[in-house]
Amino acid sequence: MIRRAGTCFTVIASALFFALIPPYVFAQETREKIEASVQTGYDVEFTLPTAAQAGCLVCHADEGLMLLRAESLKSFYVDPEEFADGPHSEVQCVGCHLDFVSQMPHIEGIDDWRRVAKSACKNCHDGPHIQLSDSVHAPQIEVGEDPVEDEREYPLCGDCHGGHDIVALTDNPEGQAALHRDGWQVCGRCHEDYWDSYNDYYHGRAYKRGALDAPACWECHGAHAVYPSSDRRSQVHELRLEETCGSCKYHQDVNEAYVGYSVLIHGHREVLEANPLYAFFQRIRSFISGLFGRQEPQQIREASAVFDKTVWEG
Repeated sequence: MIRRAGTCFTVIASALFFALIPPYVFAQETREKIEASVQTGYDVEFTLPTAAQAGCLVCHADEGLMLLRAESLKSFYVDPEEFADGPHSEVQCVGCHLDFVSQMPHIEGIDDWRRVAKSACKNCHDGPHIQLSDSVHAPQIEVGEDPVEDEREYPLCGDCHGGHDIVALTDNPEGQAALHRDGWQVCGRCHEDYWDSYNDYYHGRAYKRGALDAPACWECHGAHAVYPSSDRRSQVHELRLEETCGSCKYHQDVNEAYVGYSVLIHGHREVLEANPLYAFFQRIRSFISGLFGRQEPQQIREASAVFDKTVWEG
């Protein structure tokens, strides 16, 4: 009887213990999961089979992978075939996304992952990185300034070269031609004034019309080692212009006339507008356009182009 009473007491005590403790434990676990969900933005927790491409592409190879960002849907899809055709096909995702190794799923609110990935190129391409670090595109941190905020004003490797869709350049004429055509994306969207003024007949206008032998911005100004024109290291410094112009296959006989012309490459419009004959013609052109309800006839546009070139070359 005593043994049975002891057994009954143990059962009753255990029942009371498990009846009272689990609610607290479950509440604690639930609270932790809710906090984790709020932090990560994911409804479920998961573990990738690997941190290599095979693991990341479990989600990112899905064309429907989208997240709400700034009240609009943003795709996080990575085209496996496009990536496999690029120069980094053998590089694992965490080779660039260095901060994702221990963050699965990715933590919501961390926006520096873009900067980490876009600047991870320096780990393999140290030569261009050293040049860039000393160029006009490198952050110039002043005492007392927030380096993070200052850095956000300057481009990173991925801003110019792209990310998963980057093309190979070495021994790849097609890739080189694709980059050559991409002047607006690489330089123009940040330097709009210079892009708009790059409009002389023999360089800028030809380039924007798709001429493969017309120079892209970096062919004159440099790619990674870019400096202000007042800096002696700059390719467009007055003391280096002859060398820069002479590097073009069309300017092997470069002389002072070529160097003198260089100031007009971004100054085409200013030179024309300073010409009184051109200004007079433009007034006539505006008057005729007004007569046609701002729809300028094709003949007037063609005549204007011929006149512009005549004044320019004259």
